[in-house]
Amino acid sequence: MKNTLKVARWEIKRNVRNKAFLISIFITPLMMLLFGLVPTLLAKFETEQAFTLYVVDELGIYQNIPKETPTDQVPDQVEFILSKDNPQTLEEKIRGRKNQGFVVFDENSLQSGSISVYTDTEGQGILAPITGMLQSALYDYKLQNLGLNDQQVNYLNQAYQVNIKPLTTKTEERSMPEKIIPGVFAGILFLTVFTSGTMTFQSALQEKKDKMVELILSSVQAEDLMQGKILGYFVLGLIQVGVWLSLGIPAAQLIFKIPILKYLLVPELLPMVFFALAGYLLYSAIFVAIGATMEDAQSGSSFQGMIFLIPMLPLFVIGPIIANPSGAIARIGTFFPLTTPGVMLARLSISSQTPLWEILASGTILFLTIILIMRLAGKLFKTAILMYGKNATFTEVIKWLRY
Repeated sequence: MKNTLKVARWEIKRNVRNKAFLISIFITPLMMLLFGLVPTLLAKFETEQAFTLYVVDELGIYQNIPKETPTDQVPDQVEFILSKDNPQTLEEKIRGRKNQGFVVFDENSLQSGSISVYTDTEGQGILAPITGMLQSALYDYKLQNLGLNDQQVNYLNQAYQVNIKPLTTKTEERSMPEKIIPGVFAGILFLTVFTSGTMTFQSALQEKKDKMVELILSSVQAEDLMQGKILGYFVLGLIQVGVWLSLGIPAAQLIFKIPILKYLLVPELLPMVFFALAGYLLYSAIFVAIGATMEDAQSGSSFQGMIFLIPMLPLFVIGPIIANPSGAIARIGTFFPLTTPGVMLARLSISSQTPLWEILASGTILFLTIILIMRLAGKLFKTAILMYGKNATFTEVIKWLRY
């Protein structure tokens, strides 16, 4: 264990002093924020421009147009003007003006069920909320023609929310943020599988290429080297996640007014963290062992895409899990070790009634699988890391594991 910690400290120091690693810690969240916010801001810029809509009203529908948009858009950005001009005059008036349009309410359009908004602009933009407002006005007009007063019209327009309340739920139903935010937090931890896993895989390849591994193995055993690499890169992954969260949580609190810490402190967070960290240990042992069997970085990089399909296996069953978190497919994925981490993160995020015995049983199976994989990976790593000149064949891998 002492040598394992030495290797882990060495890997941490070597990478923490690496400028590329330090830059990636801060550049990655900034790039994610950039690609997430810029398209939203640009789309918001296009959709929040003022728009004038002339209304030719032959039915008396103009008074029913609501004063608020169904998408919480600023009402002043949409101006409705009742016009006495004919459609041909309005067409000439708005031609070439991207922020104007007109609509005609007459008996023909009412009977056909099709209302057209004529404009010289392209795309939806501000027209999307306008469409909902006009539909609401037409609906209210039809109800009033049936002899209903405003109170009766409002009664029919009352929206209802249908909630599903399982009888087997013994705890209070969690809100959507309480479900999603702990799952996102655990998912970010699970992301270390791909970030740290790549570094672990490449580290074994690089040392094998530089013939450094022979010098290292003169001081430590192969098992200590493998475990130290896994532990070291695991800590590096946690450092990355820690920096990302230290930037993300205050941003969510201050900018988006989301009480992240309140939603994080829920009972489901503890098992989520366990399955995320256990998934890292499981997949990292596989990565570092397979990396040792590769001849060089070139052959390893071509094989790397196939290796990283392993932690993505839960994506194949995510649809059935969302449809039924307690169904047969979800339970099969729960007890299959290679899919357990991802499936349990999904189930604990979506469902509030995952049985405790399934959490404990799947956790136990995963823990025992990690021990088994670590032992097998240690045997494979011990032999393969000193093999040069070619990739290990499947027959050779089986032979090393048997012995």
